[in-house]
Amino acid sequence: MKFEMTEVSERPYLYVERTTGMDPDEIGAAMGAAFGEVAGFLQEHGIMATSAPLSAYYEYDPEKLTFRAGFPVAPADLERASGNVEAGTLPGGRVMTFTHVGPYSRLRDSYAALMAHMAENGLEFGGPAWEVYVDDPAKVPEEDLHTLVYVSIAEPE
Repeated sequence: MKFEMTEVSERPYLYVERTTGMDPDEIGAAMGAAFGEVAGFLQEHGIMATSAPLSAYYEYDPEKLTFRAGFPVAPADLERASGNVEAGTLPGGRVMTFTHVGPYSRLRDSYAALMAHMAENGLEFGGPAWEVYVDDPAKVPEEDLHTLVYVSIAEPE
């Protein structure tokens, strides 16, 4: 797996936030429902996603997973958030990035490898981390799914 450091621009998105246990099936069901809710909101309000769906993680807890699942949108569409659908902006700045290929259930292994790489290079997690789901799991076999992962790097003090 190849890890790269790069700079990214801010990315506005509309999302719903969910919290689940750490069971991959529970996470998958909650994430699928969350994406469906936001996709329905976008369609109902005539909002176009600007790229593939994403989920963002702002904190780490070994017992539970809290995520924001949604879609990048044009900045002007942020003000249209309502109900359960909220507006947010992923930060710009330095990130470590890599492409995970394979089942979502193995993403934690890729994150572990990234964290080891960061520790070896004196880098610290700055929050948030986010994933962009390139492939549709309804159309692409699990072993061929591509997920782009971005992890914000803490700025040196």
